Amino acid sequence: MADESYEVITRMEDITEQDDKHLAGAKKEIRNDLTVIIPENPFPEIEVDAYPPLKFSWVIPKKLAAMAFPRNKENVQFIVNQGITHLVTLTAGKKPPVDDVARIRWTEIPIEEFEAPTLEHIKKFIDVCKRADKNGEVVGVHCRQGRSRSGVMLACYLVHFHRFLPDQAMNVIRMVRTGSLDFPEHEEAVGRYFEYLTEDNPLKFGVSGDVMDEFIETAKETTKKAL
Repeated sequence: MADESYEVITRMEDITEQDDKHLAGAKKEIRNDLTVIIPENPFPEIEVDAYPPLKFSWVIPKKLAAMAFPRNKENVQFIVNQGITHLVTLTAGKKPPVDDVARIRWTEIPIEEFEAPTLEHIKKFIDVCKRADKNGEVVGVHCRQGRSRSGVMLACYLVHFHRFLPDQAMNVIRMVRTGSLDFPEHEEAVGRYFEYLTEDNPLKFGVSGDVMDEFIETAKETTKKAL
């Protein structure tokens, strides 16, 4: 029996204000049934030096933010304007244009697309955040869409630094960043990090619902002001 070939059909479409007023000016690439948003300047008729990358949001105001891939200098300038001084890239083999903008440090933790971060990836991210906190840096993290690989790292940040239980951390990230952590392997990655962190660890984990609500509300309000 002959091998079946898999054909990828790709087409590009503009996103109009009628489609989505928040994404107007960007493009979408349709690959078979997969739609990928490609951000462009949302104000092409106006010369601007900075505008946000897609899905930008604060998670811990003035500490940690997340976003989709910053495609151009204007995206990077926006996050610098927000006070972010250290950008962590989780995409493999693709560097954002950080060299075009002053005052930002860059770290790469390459993870292949559609793969969940390993324990070593997560430990490396947490180490970056530890050093950043010590040096007074504000961290931004991204993958392609800022939801899967980034979502795992964000949840592990809450587990490590704020003693959330894994389910609590993931639920907060899902509320702050819609579409995050939507596959079992993402949950498993956060669970593995929690097991590693709590092995022979006498510290107690778990926060109240009020604390969770406060994290969510603060992150949403700060993001709203930024955008």
